[in-house]
Amino acid sequence: MNIRIAGTEFSLKNKSFEIYIQGCWRGCPGCHNPGTHSFIAGELVNITQYVDKIANRIYPFKELIKNIYISGGDLLCYGQDVAEDFSNHIKYSFHHSYKIWLFTGAGTEDTLPDWIWYYYDVVKSGMYKEHLRNPEGTFPASSNQILIFNDWCSKDFFDSVDFKGEKIWKKQLIEN
Repeated sequence: MNIRIAGTEFSLKNKSFEIYIQGCWRGCPGCHNPGTHSFIAGELVNITQYVDKIANRIYPFKELIKNIYISGGDLLCYGQDVAEDFSNHIKYSFHHSYKIWLFTGAGTEDTLPDWIWYYYDVVKSGMYKEHLRNPEGTFPASSNQILIFNDWCSKDFFDSVDFKGEKIWKKQLIEN
């Protein structure tokens, strides 16, 4: 199965390796990454080969990286079959060593597809809304966006994430 990739980068600040998906139909005014919107730009890659390649690429830096970020573009703008195949390969290549984050403009915690909770430790949910922009320029970019931590995340990890917005532990959602 194939997907389009806009690029990748290391972030020492976030201790992350970031994968930018190419393609998003949400069209958020003021998007921080409008170059990732087109579904015909970027590099068309075979998912299996691509994930194997990046696993080898980041291995020498494994002590510096704590997180894998899937951003973009928006993975959830692809069909479920492609998005889930990509997520599956990411999880099985990286979940033992890293926290896996999905950044999506999709819905809220109650409208996200159920399958994502099998693959991701943390999901940043919500479209960027320019009129709700965070004036401090900190995370999140707009005040409607939330972080949802999967119920297997530890309380220490939950507390350690510097996020200037609402954080929800999925376990709390299930209990309410």
